Amino acid sequence: MAVSIQKKDLLEAMQKAFPVIPSKSSLTILSNFKLSYNSGEFEVAATDADHSLRVTVKAQGASPLDVTVNAKKIFEIVRELPEGGVTLDLDGTVLLLESEKGFSCKIAGADINDFPGVPETGSGAEFDIHSSTFHELVRKSSFAVSRDESRAALCGILWEVASDKTGMVATDGHRLGSSFINTPFPVTESISKIISQKSVSTLVRITDSKNDEVVRVTIGEKYISFNTNSFSMVSRLVEGQYPDYTKVIPRNNPKIIEADRVSLLEAIRRVSILSSNKNHLVRLIFKPGVMEAIVMNRDIGGEAREAVTIDYDGDEHIVGFNGMYFTDILDIVKTPKVRLEMNTQISACLVFPVYADEKEKKSDDLFLIMPLRIMDEV
Repeated sequence: MAVSIQKKDLLEAMQKAFPVIPSKSSLTILSNFKLSYNSGEFEVAATDADHSLRVTVKAQGASPLDVTVNAKKIFEIVRELPEGGVTLDLDGTVLLLESEKGFSCKIAGADINDFPGVPETGSGAEFDIHSSTFHELVRKSSFAVSRDESRAALCGILWEVASDKTGMVATDGHRLGSSFINTPFPVTESISKIISQKSVSTLVRITDSKNDEVVRVTIGEKYISFNTNSFSMVSRLVEGQYPDYTKVIPRNNPKIIEADRVSLLEAIRRVSILSSNKNHLVRLIFKPGVMEAIVMNRDIGGEAREAVTIDYDGDEHIVGFNGMYFTDILDIVKTPKVRLEMNTQISACLVFPVYADEKEKKSDDLFLIMPLRIMDEV
């Protein structure tokens, strides 16, 4: 029954699976890994009841192995092992682990039948997506996911898939991030589902954007699955109706500003150091050719200001924003310049990347930030 596996392979599988283990749970079994071996493949499985992840690596053994043991303890043990071969064996429900360098230990396992099974995704749309594309869609949207659990739908990312495009949107009511790419997908009907933040962050963590893995996605009614040659993940979709985000995107924005992204980012970041910890308010004053970022913090008797050259020829426009939210967006955008579109002091500001060459544009990105009332700073 003994199974031989390299420490680095075992550790890699556990590193991918461990974050799925819940930090707190009323079910002790959810604190466990399920370790399995069959026909040359060793599998590490973890679940929190809503997300189930199975990671497979190559191993050698004469017969199948199935055991469930405390994930934290086995992970810590494997992490500290010296490099080289590791042997796993069972004595009833007790896992025997031995390193070729001399270390050995025993860990009592639980009843394998108590470990939850992986839910069925059911029939649904199936398509492939490159990990690099998935990473970019998540990066440009997930920053705006709400932390307010009373609004469950906003705690996830809206994933829309149509026959000619796909994109992700997230908003917490104060800011919004969206990114869409135009590419064909083999779906007969448009799909709009809410994916949990844990699902997308797990997938981003365990996939390789540099080698651009192809991930097979199946979207069912209540579950979504992601599959590659090395792992399989099934996650519960977030229930509820996502708000119509298009209604908060203003269409009439006469004030158009273009600016160097890095100069704008650094100016707002510097003055924000003195902003209030309550709302991080930064006042931006737009005038023809120049923008001034100003912070006045009466609690500490502090004041900071910095001017940035911009491309703008309209009337003076004064508006307040959460400086941290604004710099988050400017950090996500990677183009040399950005375009800001605004109307009034109380209407949303739209932020768009500006490409030096339109051929460099790979997606349609839109970011939105709601203003703060300037009187809030007093």
